Amino acid sequence: MRREALHNCRGGLTQVMEAFRAVLFACLGWAGRHLPRSWGAGLADTVQSLLIVSPLGMRAQQVMRSTFPAQRKEARAIAAKWIGRPFHDHLIAARIASKREDTSDWTVEMRGAPALLDDPNQSFIIATGHFSRGAMTALYMPQVISRRLATVVAPMTKIKSALGLRIRIQMREMRSGIEVVRNGEVDIADVEGKSFLVRLLHHLRDPGGAVIIATDAAWGSHHAGGYTRPFAGFASQTFATGTARLARLSQRPIVACVPFLDGDRRVVVHWSPVIPAPARNDSEADVRITNEILDWIERRIGERPDQYVLAFGQGRYWSPVAQCWIDANETRPSSKAASRTLSTVKSVH
Repeated sequence: MRREALHNCRGGLTQVMEAFRAVLFACLGWAGRHLPRSWGAGLADTVQSLLIVSPLGMRAQQVMRSTFPAQRKEARAIAAKWIGRPFHDHLIAARIASKREDTSDWTVEMRGAPALLDDPNQSFIIATGHFSRGAMTALYMPQVISRRLATVVAPMTKIKSALGLRIRIQMREMRSGIEVVRNGEVDIADVEGKSFLVRLLHHLRDPGGAVIIATDAAWGSHHAGGYTRPFAGFASQTFATGTARLARLSQRPIVACVPFLDGDRRVVVHWSPVIPAPARNDSEADVRITNEILDWIERRIGERPDQYVLAFGQGRYWSPVAQCWIDANETRPSSKAASRTLSTVKSVH
């Protein structure tokens, strides 16, 4: 009975917290649609400042100290930006959706952009992750991806709980913002059933098509066909292999991509090397290609943790020296030692 009561208490607290977050998102959405940009940004900063001193913020700081031990002194600042990122992103999305934000004024820097972006005869898949939604706006700008575009998103949830309400508020502004940036010329495909995969295959069949899909989304245990591996701070995380499977069935290449906010109205877009499509009957390649994508994405998480919007986990930690994630059971470097080693590495290069 005590265990059941404790479970019910935690569930109740979670719902209260989600309801509070839903109210905050609704307020920031209203601010984005009606208030001057600086006022809305100030409101988002206030939300961030309040949350970082809450129990949720204290927990986030502890996670950052554990997962990024070489940056212990910056743990509070990283946690503050991480915890406030969804609220700032929501404000930007609301402003774009209401056409109060002109994204043509933004600066976008492309790093490592592959030649296929400019090939009108080439269709391809863009594999990305759950980084700043504001930065992701750059991928929908026609001047960045100037071709027929489809994007895969989570379906709009039914409002059955405070969590469902919060997700619906966020998704509504995000989807509306995407349509505004693309001037309505975008196919938004919900991850529901098998029909969405057929829809994407049709989109990639003709030249000049591109599909944006997040490969780092956790695959629930109730779904079949998942692949389990370490990822970022998680010692074990299960993922779908749908991105790689789409490439194999469509015979179209993949390029991983992560955009970062770098100041006000400036986005830096990092591109990976192109991953060619394997043979259509090479089903074993689904895991290999999924690993290749996730390896690349998790390094970007380690480099810019404050711009990732999902949880990190605490089963592994990031080494800025080795530029990789290391099992938590291995010896952790002190922040001073890591800093000295990193300085040595930089001086050698």
